[in-house]
Amino acid sequence: MMAEPACRPAALVHIPTWNILPMSKLVISLVVLTVLIAGAGGYWWMQRHRGITWARVNAMIAAKFPDVPQMSVAPLQAWLADSRRPQPVLLDVRGRIEYEVSHLHHARWINTDESVGKAMAGIPHDQPIVAYCSVGYRSSAYCVRLMKDGFTNVHDLKCSIFAWANAGLPVYRAGKIVHHVHPYDRQWGRLLKRSLWEFAQPPMPARSVGQP
Repeated sequence: MMAEPACRPAALVHIPTWNILPMSKLVISLVVLTVLIAGAGGYWWMQRHRGITWARVNAMIAAKFPDVPQMSVAPLQAWLADSRRPQPVLLDVRGRIEYEVSHLHHARWINTDESVGKAMAGIPHDQPIVAYCSVGYRSSAYCVRLMKDGFTNVHDLKCSIFAWANAGLPVYRAGKIVHHVHPYDRQWGRLLKRSLWEFAQPPMPARSVGQP
């Protein structure tokens, strides 16, 4: 009679033991990292979309262009109304579409891609000049270029055409007073009265047949 085979010990099933402490540290680290990323994203969103104010804009311009003389709207208005004073050349340094929507009376559009020498050809270096844009940043930057080129009587219009139009002062299109200003975009346009917004010059009305 054959002997029964000896009983083999049952194979032990390996059950992994988890180290709770390192896992807890990992989870906490991931949570902290997620919160930091979300916080940074939220801060960026708030910075991008928080309300733009004149105080912030003017502080930024003063810090960036400390050597550019600034002239407020009221002194420029008085200057333009005083025929006894030599009148300044008004430079509009915005985009062409912005200029075509409206601009200050007799303002000269400047293509900022051109050299100062070409853009200012024929204007004496001691000529009084007041540059403007939407809020004063682009025009302050252009004033720096003018001064580097030797122009000695240069001012930036503080708060520029937005402040001028907000004060109810006239802006022009094709020699006629209009009541709209290009807001640049919807973010910066917050500094311009909403009733003044116009993103493009309206098309000319169609002429009747036979009308000159």
